[in-house]
Amino acid sequence: MYGFVNLTERGTQSTSLSIQTVFNGINFDSALSDDEGSFTTLTVSGRANLTNRINTFEVPGMDGLMESNEHSTGEREITVKYKISDKTNEGFRRRTTLLNSLLGGSKKELSFTDEDVVYYASLSVNELPEENSNSLIGTLTFLCSDPKKYGPEKPIVFAGDSAVINTSGSAESNPVFELEVLAPITFAMIQNQFDEYMMIGRPAPVESTPKEEYTLILADLMNTLTGWAAATTVTNGYIRGEIETDGGSFRPKSFGTAVAPEKWQGPGLVKSLPEEVQDFEMDCILRNNNVGWGTGMVEVYLLDALDRQVARIHMSDSFQGSDRIHGRVQLGYDEYQRFPINTAAPGNIKNWNNFYGLMKLQRRGNRWWFYFAKIVNGKRVYVQQQHYIPPVEGIFEDKIAKIQVVFRKWPNTGATRMNIYNLKVWRINSLKEDEIPIIADVGDKITFDHKNEEILINGEDAKSYKDFGASYFTLKKGENQMIVHPSNSFNVSGTYRESYK
Repeated sequence: MYGFVNLTERGTQSTSLSIQTVFNGINFDSALSDDEGSFTTLTVSGRANLTNRINTFEVPGMDGLMESNEHSTGEREITVKYKISDKTNEGFRRRTTLLNSLLGGSKKELSFTDEDVVYYASLSVNELPEENSNSLIGTLTFLCSDPKKYGPEKPIVFAGDSAVINTSGSAESNPVFELEVLAPITFAMIQNQFDEYMMIGRPAPVESTPKEEYTLILADLMNTLTGWAAATTVTNGYIRGEIETDGGSFRPKSFGTAVAPEKWQGPGLVKSLPEEVQDFEMDCILRNNNVGWGTGMVEVYLLDALDRQVARIHMSDSFQGSDRIHGRVQLGYDEYQRFPINTAAPGNIKNWNNFYGLMKLQRRGNRWWFYFAKIVNGKRVYVQQQHYIPPVEGIFEDKIAKIQVVFRKWPNTGATRMNIYNLKVWRINSLKEDEIPIIADVGDKITFDHKNEEILINGEDAKSYKDFGASYFTLKKGENQMIVHPSNSFNVSGTYRESYK
């Protein structure tokens, strides 16, 4: 047991000279302390403990046990003893409730101010004794399923296509590599001197010509209204009002006066694609800030040459007095018209509130893919996606010829803050079995995250491209030599944390 605060000495209410607990980026000793009460970390135990799992087996006629040369490290448990207090009963309850609200999540960073390392921990138990006082001693018990502790994040610096990484931790480390693509590629590979490698895609033989699977036909940064025309129709509502651009996004300028009977209404613009497309992907980066604002719907329509709805996708808050964003897709325009997906954020329905993120529509043949993801610190989170094949053959297969954006709200309510920042449409080309596809182009970002075992292209899961023999290799103690292929195709960077038992 490691003690830090002498409760019998004067000044123990101040945490400035004591150890402090930081979980999920929040310093409890600061966040839970004010003029009315405080949280004080008293002691921490378990950080120096080590449990080895040793595999043994009995051998007839042999004394004792036979021990395997291989063993693993057991999970780590860290216990934090703390004091929490408040001047009033009500304040004490609020303070303990706030503490519990800060303890959520799995495998969050846990650290202490006396040591420059982090643990990845989940709360097991927060225990307080009988509440007979507004000043109590409690314990937080954290489970670290990964028993290692990790030092500060360090950069991996590449000189061209290679790097040398020297690590001094007592355990192997898990790197994260970021590859910015400089030329069209059919594969991306990074390997070390131990013949371990990570790779997606496949090299193209010299006698073959790589083929573009995705051809970008529209990339609109929403910085001008030129090329867009006023929309004339929407599904289940009215076109009213105006759209403006702020130089970086489209946003509603007005919604018009209420129309009877009341339905969703607002402004819309439509734009012709450079060609009609059968198989396609559409990506839209948008914002719908809804908390405290009212109702709001950000929509993208894909229309045929006769302005009929092939598909529409939207993110909306439809609940007056309740802040809830949900995503929905509608296909078709005739008697087969339907909503194959109506979804909310995974885990907690409010995780999509104040939404900034991506919504995607893709069609290959008769197979649709619907995708929603919030973007936080450049990473896609709270993802909801679904593949869908219509129950009737031949429906929802019209070519798309136009794209339409609409911002709507319910009449006589406040409007959420809505923007569309980026629209992209790709034509998906059919490939023969022996044709090698280009998997990434100039400006794309490839992530090999060996810690979380993720492979991403522009934030989207790309494990389907992973080579069968590739692995999420670790950095060994000492020198690690790295090289990327194909040469002169990437700007490479990365990070890692030295790890310790």
